[in-house]
Amino acid sequence: MSTTNPIRERILSHGLGIASQQGLTALTMGTLAREMDLPRAGLSQHFADRETLQLGVLEQATALFLHDVVDATVSVPAGEARLKALFSRWIAWSRAPILKGGCPFVHASRQASELAEPVRTRLKEVLDGWSQIVTDAIADAKRNRQFRADLDAEQMVFELYGLYLSHHFFHWYMKDKAVEARTMKAFDRLLAASR
Repeated sequence: MSTTNPIRERILSHGLGIASQQGLTALTMGTLAREMDLPRAGLSQHFADRETLQLGVLEQATALFLHDVVDATVSVPAGEARLKALFSRWIAWSRAPILKGGCPFVHASRQASELAEPVRTRLKEVLDGWSQIVTDAIADAKRNRQFRADLDAEQMVFELYGLYLSHHFFHWYMKDKAVEARTMKAFDRLLAASR
């Protein structure tokens, strides 16, 4: 997750904070240089251009996500228990202190048409990878007979994303104090309907 160069690490961390509030399109060499009180030439030593900066921040977000959500659930038994752990960690991750404005993937997805092709492609790969991890957890639950055999895993992934996006909206924008309870209640209903 961390890089070997402390200045690069600082740039990526600051960039991730911006991306979590305003999306990847807000990341420019000029903005970061100004906000971090660094010369542009100093930034250019680490990132050739805006696109490589955006890709670097996207990779930083991905590494943090994999560490905090996926790797943290590896020891949980496969199936429904792992799906529950993945969902709980996913929800908690969107409120991590480094993510000052929520999930950078949510903001980046909203801006996808404005991103350069390599950044957009990498974002889609990351989101597809996460969807596959969730799909695999659902498949394990079906194999373990915790979920019914005819359960449509793709539909369940779709509904889980809906819960995540609702949580994000009601937490960050509506400031709903009951968002955690509401989200978990909806998640429990989805699990019950899947059995």
